[in-house]
Amino acid sequence: MGVLEFYAETMLQPHTMLLDIGVQIGIQLGRVVERQQAAAQYQLQQEALYQSEKLAAMGSLLSGVAHELNNPLAAVLMHTDLLREELSHSPAIELVDEVTRAAERCTRLVRAFLTLTRQHTPERTAVALNSLVTDTVELLAYSLRVDNVAVHLELAENLPLLWADAHQIQQVITNLITNAHQAMREASMPRQLTLTTQCNPTRTCVTLAVMDTGPGIPPTLQTRIFEPFFTTKPVGIGTGLGLSLCRGIIERHGGTITVSSPPGQGAIFCVELPVETIVSTVPTSPGHDRVPAVPGKSILIIDDEPSIASGLKRLLSRDGYSVETVANGHMALTKLRERSYDLLLSDMRMPEIDGPGLYRMLEQQYPHLLRRVIFLTGDTLNPETKKFLDQSAAPCLTKPCTVAEIRRVIQEVLQTS
Repeated sequence: MGVLEFYAETMLQPHTMLLDIGVQIGIQLGRVVERQQAAAQYQLQQEALYQSEKLAAMGSLLSGVAHELNNPLAAVLMHTDLLREELSHSPAIELVDEVTRAAERCTRLVRAFLTLTRQHTPERTAVALNSLVTDTVELLAYSLRVDNVAVHLELAENLPLLWADAHQIQQVITNLITNAHQAMREASMPRQLTLTTQCNPTRTCVTLAVMDTGPGIPPTLQTRIFEPFFTTKPVGIGTGLGLSLCRGIIERHGGTITVSSPPGQGAIFCVELPVETIVSTVPTSPGHDRVPAVPGKSILIIDDEPSIASGLKRLLSRDGYSVETVANGHMALTKLRERSYDLLLSDMRMPEIDGPGLYRMLEQQYPHLLRRVIFLTGDTLNPETKKFLDQSAAPCLTKPCTVAEIRRVIQEVLQTS
């Protein structure tokens, strides 16, 4: 731990008692230092635990907020799709497109917040790195703009897809942008953040570089910034876990993360990820092509949000279906005792009897209808929701969804059930 030295003005012979006293003093001083180091480590761990608990609480809060936001967003997008069909040759279609783009942006922001705040089982899929970069920048755009940070994107075209966990990679990108943003608060103008993506000539490795114009990182600290609990930020501002978690995520993906900081030129964080074989194909997004209805079918819509229920009824009635609506699972069971339906389109979260509760009642009373149930939900990242959907294997539409998606899933269920 250290060296303890004693000096005398005159030469002395070794004195056993004095040496023993020196040893005891050194032991006591060592224990004091150890206690101080342990207390500092404990404080960092407590701060990290507090941040983790705060993040979990925020995730729970945002789950409810997302559900409340996704319902009106779903209604907006559904009605703009219907307007687009009616006004296809009208000059007003440009206004409809403007509303649609604004609603879609709100949708991306809600989903991005949920992704960042929810714990989930790592799941690798085909990931487009450029899309993750642009979505994350859009998520953080307001705070960057307030601090006069100009963002430049230099994204290479035709990057190969990555076999990765999109949530974790977005977490890394968010952390790197946030760190750069905080560093540039101490720098004079201009403040510039540049994100660059590229691929090596053999297309076996994709690189993301995040470069800022902040004060940079001293050489003595560059080797330590990826250590757990190491931080240069004041107490309460940072836990020292961000870059350590980033390195863990990247290394689990078979990649590397490094930093360079030329004197007076800010910092550059470079992430390299290998291009691996895509295990499963990526489903193509459904377009706006009209899907033919299955004639002569009756549908029961179960949703406590009036704008969603009325929008769905208007859409499906226009397509030639016989449609009725109720506000919860209890009312749906009453309807089922009166007549039969070819398909049930049900929300997940409702008063009295919710979607899962209705499904369990159908198992007991109307098992033949289980294959004719489609669920709608505003938060598929909710662990309970995801567990139920996995166990039931029922089709699910994520709010907000497009008219084309609704028609496609309904057609698939009616044709196979």
